[in-house]
Amino acid sequence: MEGLLDTDVPAEAAEEVIAVIGEALTNVARHAEARHTEVAVVVEDGVLAVTVCDDGVGVPPGGARSGLRNLTERAERLGGDLSVRTRPEPTGGTVLAWRVPLRAVRE
Repeated sequence: MEGLLDTDVPAEAAEEVIAVIGEALTNVARHAEARHTEVAVVVEDGVLAVTVCDDGVGVPPGGARSGLRNLTERAERLGGDLSVRTRPEPTGGTVLAWRVPLRAVRE
């Protein structure tokens, strides 16, 4: 965790972060076949970001993303977005980045 989380993150966004981390880690456990996972929660330049990286099998090209719909909707409700990409070898795996601007949450 990095940044002024206690002072800069409104309660509504904090609740979403807890849900996003839970959903992302559930997806890793169910689908990734990962040995390691890292989670970062960072507030920087007015943006709250949750990043979940794993060293699993990655997201197959054209793979179903229906399980990520809820994470996308959570970000969009707060004026943000979600991106998911496969990490290159040798690490492999997936990087999920959930970002929301804090100014939109406060308004």
